Amino acid sequence: MKIARTLATLAFLGLAALPTRAGAADAPARTTRTLAVIPFYSPERMWLLYTPLIDYLRRETGEPWELKLYPNHETMLAGVCAGEVDVTLLGPVPLGRVNRACGALPFLVPLGKDGKPAYHSMLLSIDPAVATAAGLRGKKVGFFKGSTAAHIIPLTMLRDAGLGPGDFESVFFESQDRIMTALLSHEVAGAGVKETLYRRFEKEPVLLLQTSEALPNFALAALPSQPPARRERLSAALLKLRPRENAADAETMKGWDDEIRNGFVAPAPDFLPSVLRVHDIYETVMHENR
Repeated sequence: MKIARTLATLAFLGLAALPTRAGAADAPARTTRTLAVIPFYSPERMWLLYTPLIDYLRRETGEPWELKLYPNHETMLAGVCAGEVDVTLLGPVPLGRVNRACGALPFLVPLGKDGKPAYHSMLLSIDPAVATAAGLRGKKVGFFKGSTAAHIIPLTMLRDAGLGPGDFESVFFESQDRIMTALLSHEVAGAGVKETLYRRFEKEPVLLLQTSEALPNFALAALPSQPPARRERLSAALLKLRPRENAADAETMKGWDDEIRNGFVAPAPDFLPSVLRVHDIYETVMHENR
């Protein structure tokens, strides 16, 4: 019932355009603390994977944290800039967009399975006749529109392989897991996904065509207008988790999404500049493919 009520509420959300930095709203007073996660799976799967995080934050901070889901990237980014949430978990392209639009800043970065605050994008194929990115010429390629790992960086890899607009057919799906379903069913010949998702399917007959350079990982971010104490309490609760060294912490986080189950660190000084470089790639790629 909670999922059904939430989905009904999401149907009324609007506003695709982000406000400018000057128009960023002060956060309205509220009795709950809200954490929004950029939608990259179905709403049901997002609830399943991120509710344990919310439960943990309630216990450790003593505050009434709630998970807020939006139907797509645009409504979420507009909501972040309007001050509708306290904290948001974003990939580098969405983070770059809200940083440029309304000054949202990263304050905590999830670690990957290798203990680093970075990840890779993977360009995949299911067609045994395709051995390289260039081999996807004339074929259908699946993307999750606007995603760093599942759209922008794979497009960049295809462009670098000599494939421009019109050299392949882009097919857009509503989530990254839907892309993998389409790939495995041969609905598309190729796809771009994040490394963590590929690792879950690497025993399937999926061909890894190319791996991107290291990219800045997801980050927890907030508007400067949000009270610092909220970020500090949340940060303290998450930074004390050491799942790579502590079995009890690993047990606590075992049901969390792969994106957030390996611990957290504060962002290094070069983290935001690297996010903005990825955002600039996004702007270039989107301009070339209009």
